[in-house]
Amino acid sequence: MEADWNLTEAIEYYRGQNVSQDQQALIELLREVQAENGGSIPACALEEITAQLDIRPAILTAILKRCPGLRTQTAPHSLELCAGPRCQKRECARLHAFIEKNYQVKNGGISAKGGFSYRLTGCMKNCANGPSMKWDGKLYSQATPELLRSLIEKGQSNTPR
Repeated sequence: MEADWNLTEAIEYYRGQNVSQDQQALIELLREVQAENGGSIPACALEEITAQLDIRPAILTAILKRCPGLRTQTAPHSLELCAGPRCQKRECARLHAFIEKNYQVKNGGISAKGGFSYRLTGCMKNCANGPSMKWDGKLYSQATPELLRSLIEKGQSNTPR
């Protein structure tokens, strides 16, 4: 991390890259902010980006959902559960119910209890090894509640504060 990095200067640089019209440039800005803030994007940085670049917060929210590598301080981890037809047959529905009950989160939401964003996805192309899930972008096969619980507990102990 550079000692002289500054969010305002980074926003100005990306403004010159036409970040308001180029989602890829906006993603690069968000990645830079995340890297400079210990692995997660502070809410105040998101507010400043939307204000300075005149971008609607809904656009940033959509980008954060689409890019699992981007993490906010409220959801420093991401969980994606395959909802393809074959994984559904392999206990996916049971795992989904476990997540909703134990971590009090619905599809597309953020678990305050577990510190992760959660969403059901389409087929992960890992049908023979389902149910499949991704934790922070890493694919896990034959997912179980025990595996999920251990990843969440490990994630909570490694989360930047």
